Amino acid sequence: MIAHLTGVMKNEERSGEDRISQLSDDVLWHILLFLTTKEAIATSLLSTRWIFLWRMLPFLDIHCSKPIIKSHKSVNTFLAQRITQNITRFHLKCNSHSCCSHYVEQWVSAVIARKVEHVDISLCMCHRSVINFAPLFTCATLVTLKLEGLFNLSIPSGVHLPKLKSLHLHIHAFTSFSSIRNLISGSPALELFHLRQNWYLSHFNELKIVRNSRVIQLFQRKWFYNLVIQSDRCYDFVPDYLESGSRSNVVKAKVYMTVFGGIKDFYANQFVCETLKELCNVEFLSLGDFRLETYPFSLDLPLLKNLVELRLSLENRDSLYMELPGKCPKLEVLEVNIMDDRCGANQRCKYRIRGGVREHDLSIVPFSPETTLLES
Repeated sequence: MIAHLTGVMKNEERSGEDRISQLSDDVLWHILLFLTTKEAIATSLLSTRWIFLWRMLPFLDIHCSKPIIKSHKSVNTFLAQRITQNITRFHLKCNSHSCCSHYVEQWVSAVIARKVEHVDISLCMCHRSVINFAPLFTCATLVTLKLEGLFNLSIPSGVHLPKLKSLHLHIHAFTSFSSIRNLISGSPALELFHLRQNWYLSHFNELKIVRNSRVIQLFQRKWFYNLVIQSDRCYDFVPDYLESGSRSNVVKAKVYMTVFGGIKDFYANQFVCETLKELCNVEFLSLGDFRLETYPFSLDLPLLKNLVELRLSLENRDSLYMELPGKCPKLEVLEVNIMDDRCGANQRCKYRIRGGVREHDLSIVPFSPETTLLES
């Protein structure tokens, strides 16, 4: 971009016409929006018109702190050159092992003092175990926040983010549900929460919570299962779900569970039983088991006393489709998808239940892999 601007200005010098200098400051600032802070500073060499433009930009896009610290000794000395005090957007991305991690806390304090609204910090190669991001979680002006790196993240108990709408955390360390509760309860305007934790190459934990004008949806994923819980916007089940002792309070929500892995995966069996016990009062449940073998023993299934509709996607030999409906005294609709393999199924049977008896088929239709199991 800088080379292109320089070339354009040289051509105009030869032609005797300086069209770029005739552009308004707003247009020139818009051009600088596409540059990193380092590139924006470099435009000051183009002409006297550009000398102060970068100092009035309301954003910082830093790809490495080292050149700035080397030239200006500190973050505050560098920022003191700016004419515009407020910083609406701050992006720090560094792939060095230690470079920016030593200065990130200075950047955070500085941009918070300047009423930052959007923060995106990515330190993918950082080997510093703990970085103090606590001031970010009491920043009253923040609208979006994204943190990514191998560091541990300590979330304070007193979170105050009244304007935050989007929060993305992609970190290495484990984050407890109590910390997540603090984040969500302290962010009343939050519309999107996305957490991804990587412990090993194949072991991860992902949690996404979406709130919009129509629905509230929670998506939880590990290496052996997917769990989706969805409700109408007027019924907020999230606080009860994040409080493990209160998950039985979740009633007016739809629960979709999908289990993967091999028969020797103890966690998959445990997950099915524990999740059903915790969410034993829901009215809708869809359970898909795509493991290659069937259960070698009966699972310790709980009583699902409020369940009205049950959808099962199981292997033909799996006994679960016989056992689970018997645990649902209020069941009215049962749908069974008989699976051939992990990629598809060959038959869908849907029954109306009255008094615990399957009265008649509502439908028996061919089933193809392209047909979704999570129909609304």
